[in-house]
Amino acid sequence: MLQALVHDGIINGIRGPRGGYQLARERKRITVAEILRAAGSVSEDGDPHTGSRILELAVMPSLADAERAFAGALSRLSLDEIVRRADAMLRA
Repeated sequence: MLQALVHDGIINGIRGPRGGYQLARERKRITVAEILRAAGSVSEDGDPHTGSRILELAVMPSLADAERAFAGALSRLSLDEIVRRADAMLRA
């Protein structure tokens, strides 16, 4: 998972004894849709990868429009917005 995020330019790997990972861009420039695509949860066109032929043939056709709308909404949602909302809820 982490390598997929590195490959897609979402995080950078830091080597060494105090290494780890850090965001490759500002939080507000990383969308949830990008993270899901990097993780292999959705394709470039916003369709989810199911791995099941039965789900793809029987269930997904009826959910395709909703999934695309959801992916579009996630494309407009940045990591920074999620963090700010969480901070606001913690302060409330």
